[in-house]
Amino acid sequence: MSNAIAVIAILISIGALVYSHLQAAYSRRQLKLAERVRKEAAEPYVVADIQPRAGGSGLLVFTVENIGPTVARDVELSVAPPLQGGERSDWDEKIARAIARKIPHLPPRRRLEWYFSFGPRYFEKTDLPRQYTVTVRSTGPEGPVEPLTYVIDLDVIQGMALDRETVVAKLDLIAKNTKALGQ
Repeated sequence: MSNAIAVIAILISIGALVYSHLQAAYSRRQLKLAERVRKEAAEPYVVADIQPRAGGSGLLVFTVENIGPTVARDVELSVAPPLQGGERSDWDEKIARAIARKIPHLPPRRRLEWYFSFGPRYFEKTDLPRQYTVTVRSTGPEGPVEPLTYVIDLDVIQGMALDRETVVAKLDLIAKNTKALGQ
Protein backbone atom coordinates (compact mmCIF):
# COMPACT_ATOMS: atom_id res chain seq x y z
CA MET A 1 0.00 0.00 0.00
CA SER A 2 2.83 2.39 0.83
CA ASN A 3 4.35 1.66 -2.60
CA ALA A 4 1.09 2.69 -4.25
CA ILE A 5 1.00 5.90 -2.21
CA ALA A 6 4.62 6.61 -3.17
CA VAL A 7 3.84 6.06 -6.88
CA ILE A 8 0.79 8.34 -6.64
CA ALA A 9 2.88 10.98 -4.87
CA ILE A 10 5.53 10.75 -7.60
CA LEU A 11 2.89 11.03 -10.34
CA ILE A 12 1.33 14.04 -8.62
CA SER A 13 4.77 15.63 -8.29
CA ILE A 14 5.54 15.00 -11.97
CA GLY A 15 2.11 16.41 -12.93
CA ALA A 16 2.73 19.50 -10.79
CA LEU A 17 6.17 19.93 -12.34
CA VAL A 18 4.78 19.64 -15.90
CA TYR A 19 1.93 22.02 -15.04
CA SER A 20 4.40 24.48 -13.51
CA HIS A 21 6.61 24.28 -16.60
CA LEU A 22 3.65 24.82 -18.96
CA GLN A 23 2.45 27.73 -16.82
CA ALA A 24 5.91 29.33 -16.94
CA ALA A 25 6.10 28.90 -20.73
CA TYR A 26 2.62 30.43 -21.09
CA SER A 27 3.65 33.35 -18.87
CA ARG A 28 6.77 33.94 -20.96
CA ARG A 29 4.67 33.98 -24.16
CA GLN A 30 2.21 36.40 -22.56
CA LEU A 31 5.05 38.64 -21.42
CA LYS A 32 6.60 38.62 -24.91
CA LEU A 33 3.23 39.43 -26.47
CA ALA A 34 2.60 42.26 -23.99
CA GLU A 35 6.05 43.69 -24.72
CA ARG A 36 5.43 43.49 -28.48
CA VAL A 37 2.03 45.18 -28.13
CA ARG A 38 3.57 47.93 -25.96
CA LYS A 39 6.38 48.47 -28.47
CA GLU A 40 4.08 48.50 -31.52
CA ALA A 41 1.66 50.88 -29.79
CA ALA A 42 4.51 53.39 -29.47
CA GLU A 43 5.73 53.06 -33.06
CA PRO A 44 4.88 55.30 -35.99
CA TYR A 45 2.57 53.77 -38.59
CA VAL A 46 3.19 55.23 -42.03
CA VAL A 47 0.65 54.46 -44.76
CA ALA A 48 0.83 55.31 -48.46
CA ASP A 49 -2.36 55.31 -50.51
CA ILE A 50 -4.08 56.60 -53.63
CA GLN A 51 -7.44 58.21 -52.89
CA PRO A 52 -9.80 61.02 -53.93
CA ARG A 53 -8.45 64.48 -53.03
CA ALA A 54 -11.67 65.35 -51.19
CA GLY A 55 -15.19 64.02 -50.94
CA GLY A 56 -16.80 64.11 -54.36
CA SER A 57 -13.57 65.11 -56.08
CA GLY A 58 -12.52 63.27 -59.21
CA LEU A 59 -8.89 64.13 -58.56
CA LEU A 60 -6.85 61.21 -57.21
CA VAL A 61 -3.80 61.88 -55.02
CA PHE A 62 -0.95 59.73 -53.78
CA THR A 63 -0.70 60.18 -50.01
CA VAL A 64 1.82 59.34 -47.31
CA GLU A 65 0.54 59.70 -43.76
CA ASN A 66 1.77 58.81 -40.29
CA ILE A 67 -1.28 57.52 -38.43
CA GLY A 68 0.81 56.30 -35.47
CA PRO A 69 1.41 58.06 -32.15
CA THR A 70 5.11 58.93 -32.59
CA VAL A 71 7.39 60.60 -35.11
CA ALA A 72 8.54 58.44 -38.02
CA ARG A 73 12.11 59.11 -39.07
CA ASP A 74 13.99 58.15 -42.22
CA VAL A 75 10.82 57.09 -44.05
CA GLU A 76 11.57 55.20 -47.25
CA LEU A 77 9.01 54.06 -49.81
CA SER A 78 9.21 51.60 -52.65
CA VAL A 79 6.37 51.09 -55.10
CA ALA A 80 6.13 48.45 -57.82
CA PRO A 81 5.35 48.98 -60.59
CA PRO A 82 6.25 52.69 -60.68
CA LEU A 83 3.19 54.91 -60.20
CA GLN A 84 1.65 55.90 -63.51
CA GLY A 85 -1.42 58.11 -63.45
CA GLY A 86 -1.59 58.51 -67.21
CA GLU A 87 -2.74 62.09 -66.85
CA ARG A 88 0.34 64.29 -66.84
CA SER A 89 3.95 63.18 -66.91
CA ASP A 90 5.00 65.98 -64.53
CA TRP A 91 2.60 64.57 -61.89
CA ASP A 92 4.17 61.11 -62.30
CA GLU A 93 7.66 62.65 -62.11
CA LYS A 94 6.87 64.51 -58.87
CA ILE A 95 5.55 61.33 -57.27
CA ALA A 96 8.60 59.38 -58.47
CA ARG A 97 10.93 61.98 -56.93
CA ALA A 98 8.95 61.90 -53.67
CA ILE A 99 9.16 58.11 -53.50
CA ALA A 100 12.88 58.11 -54.36
CA ARG A 101 13.93 60.39 -51.52
CA LYS A 102 14.00 59.60 -47.84
CA ILE A 103 11.56 61.64 -45.76
CA PRO A 104 13.66 62.83 -42.76
CA HIS A 105 10.72 62.94 -40.35
CA LEU A 106 6.97 62.56 -40.44
CA PRO A 107 5.15 63.65 -37.27
CA PRO A 108 1.95 61.96 -36.11
CA ARG A 109 -1.09 62.85 -38.25
CA ARG A 110 1.13 64.51 -40.88
CA ARG A 111 -0.16 63.87 -44.37
CA LEU A 112 1.73 64.54 -47.59
CA GLU A 113 0.00 64.33 -50.95
CA TRP A 114 0.87 64.55 -54.62
CA TYR A 115 -1.47 64.71 -57.60
CA PHE A 116 -1.81 61.32 -59.28
CA SER A 117 -4.59 61.47 -61.88
CA PHE A 118 -8.14 62.49 -62.66
CA GLY A 119 -10.14 59.42 -61.67
CA PRO A 120 -12.77 59.25 -64.43
CA ARG A 121 -10.10 59.51 -67.16
CA TYR A 122 -7.75 57.13 -65.33
CA PHE A 123 -10.34 54.36 -65.27
CA GLU A 124 -11.15 54.86 -68.97
CA LYS A 125 -7.58 53.86 -69.82
CA THR A 126 -7.09 50.09 -69.78
CA ASP A 127 -3.31 50.10 -70.24
CA LEU A 128 -2.49 51.63 -66.82
CA PRO A 129 -1.61 49.50 -63.79
CA ARG A 130 -4.46 49.09 -61.29
CA GLN A 131 -2.44 47.50 -58.47
CA TYR A 132 0.71 48.74 -56.78
CA THR A 133 2.73 46.96 -54.12
CA VAL A 134 4.02 49.45 -51.56
CA THR A 135 6.70 48.85 -48.93
CA VAL A 136 7.24 51.43 -46.18
CA ARG A 137 10.36 51.43 -44.02
CA SER A 138 10.88 53.84 -41.15
CA THR A 139 12.51 54.31 -37.77
CA GLY A 140 10.62 54.97 -34.57
CA PRO A 141 11.63 55.87 -31.02
CA GLU A 142 12.88 52.34 -30.35
CA GLY A 143 14.72 51.83 -33.62
CA PRO A 144 13.75 50.40 -37.01
CA VAL A 145 10.06 49.63 -37.45
CA GLU A 146 9.10 46.36 -39.11
CA PRO A 147 8.60 47.10 -42.84
CA LEU A 148 4.97 47.37 -43.91
CA THR A 149 4.12 45.89 -47.32
CA TYR A 150 0.66 46.03 -48.83
CA VAL A 151 -1.21 46.39 -52.13
CA ILE A 152 -3.03 49.50 -53.33
CA ASP A 153 -5.83 48.15 -55.52
CA LEU A 154 -7.38 50.98 -57.52
CA ASP A 155 -10.15 48.74 -58.84
CA VAL A 156 -11.62 49.01 -55.33
CA ILE A 157 -12.31 52.73 -55.80
CA GLN A 158 -13.33 52.55 -59.47
CA GLY A 159 -17.02 52.45 -58.64
CA MET A 160 -16.85 55.42 -56.28
CA ALA A 161 -18.50 58.67 -57.26
CA LEU A 162 -15.25 60.21 -58.44
CA ASP A 163 -16.87 62.34 -61.08
CA ARG A 164 -19.50 63.98 -58.88
CA GLU A 165 -19.44 67.71 -58.76
CA THR A 166 -17.75 69.16 -55.70
CA VAL A 167 -19.48 71.63 -53.42
CA VAL A 168 -17.35 74.41 -54.90
CA ALA A 169 -18.45 73.48 -58.44
CA LYS A 170 -22.10 73.43 -57.37
CA LEU A 171 -21.78 76.82 -55.64
CA ASP A 172 -20.17 78.22 -58.80
CA LEU A 173 -23.10 76.90 -60.86
CA ILE A 174 -25.59 78.45 -58.42
CA ALA A 175 -23.75 81.78 -58.62
CA LYS A 176 -23.80 81.72 -62.44
CA ASN A 177 -27.51 80.89 -62.52
CA THR A 178 -28.30 83.57 -59.95
CA LYS A 179 -26.32 86.11 -61.96
CA ALA A 180 -28.14 85.09 -65.15
CA LEU A 181 -31.53 85.54 -63.43
CA GLY A 182 -30.55 89.01 -62.22
CA GLN A 183 -29.75 90.27 -65.73
